Amino acid sequence: MTDEKGIKRDSVKGSTLTVFDLVLVFVKNKKAILIFTGLTCLISIVLYFFVFDLIYYSSATIKSTTKSSGLLGALDAGLPDIGGLDDLGIGGGKSAKELASYQEILMSRRCLEEVINKFGLMERDEYDYMEDAIKEFRENKLKLTQEKVSDVLFVGIYDKNPVLAKEMVEFMLQTLNKINIEMSVTNAKNNREFIEKRYLQAKHDLSMVEDSLKQFQMIYGIAPDLQIKASAQSVFTLEAELKAEEIKLDVIRKILSADQPEVKMQEAKVSSLKEKITGIQNSTDLNDFLRLGNSPIIAMSYLRLQRDLEIQTKILTFMIPVFEQAKIEEQRETPTVIVLDRPYIAEKKTKPKRLTMVIVFTFIGFVVSVFYYLVIEKIKVLNTKFKLSNS
Repeated sequence: MTDEKGIKRDSVKGSTLTVFDLVLVFVKNKKAILIFTGLTCLISIVLYFFVFDLIYYSSATIKSTTKSSGLLGALDAGLPDIGGLDDLGIGGGKSAKELASYQEILMSRRCLEEVINKFGLMERDEYDYMEDAIKEFRENKLKLTQEKVSDVLFVGIYDKNPVLAKEMVEFMLQTLNKINIEMSVTNAKNNREFIEKRYLQAKHDLSMVEDSLKQFQMIYGIAPDLQIKASAQSVFTLEAELKAEEIKLDVIRKILSADQPEVKMQEAKVSSLKEKITGIQNSTDLNDFLRLGNSPIIAMSYLRLQRDLEIQTKILTFMIPVFEQAKIEEQRETPTVIVLDRPYIAEKKTKPKRLTMVIVFTFIGFVVSVFYYLVIEKIKVLNTKFKLSNS
């Protein structure tokens, strides 16, 4: 029983790792550990100084134009300035969206294929499939960094040839500009086609309203509103005259008897005025200039036609400059990418960090060798204890 407890205590004690154990293992196997560490250091030196390629980095800086084009650009001039939303980041500013669009173009398969084919990277780096070349280029060669505060985009490329890295950045900027122009032109074409349809519709609607107003004026006169006004003025004048004649008739009736010629004549005059007023108010004869029959309907119809004519005229007036601008945008092929810093030929390598990597791998080799011999020692101790327990 006592021996079993002693064995358990020894096993627990042996399973605990201390600094003393590490030092003891190093001292005991110092020569082998130093040889393994030295070999690791030598192999890493050979690899990083003589085998692995040096990687150089070239980059360019492009800035957002923050310029609206097409239909939105045309409408933007007529919108009130609410300013500051881009800076606050509400809904994403125009600059951020434009730079994000640049990144999508640069990362697109079309752009990367053109770069790979242009510089023969599949043959140089021995790729069998374009997919592999694109994936490698996108993940390990191309570096895109967007600076949101200053609204700039850094476009960089890693390559073992510094001159080739600079040329690839230049070519990517050219490709970016070409694709962006094509997209802008396509967008402008779609805008132009939409605006052209609306412009032609506005012209057609204006012509229809003009024809309707023309037919209405041919029926009711050139200026029905003025005719109605003149007719109403005539009625007002006749009614005032009628009132005066009725008063005169009342006075004559008080002075003369009903069968007197003066009374008969005055009564006929009053009756005639009443007939004229009634005739004007009820007349619908188109040949009669002084007519008020259906005048509210005529006046309202005329005012509606005038209103429609004014509306369609304003729509067409607005559409003309928008349509002209859309045609200009469709034909415009000016550069759209603003380059702040052109790419350069790197004078110093970017990676690998040779000295750092040699130190790291040497340290890893030392640690691995120490733990290797530590495991060996632990196995020996366990085997010894196992034999003792069995005996």
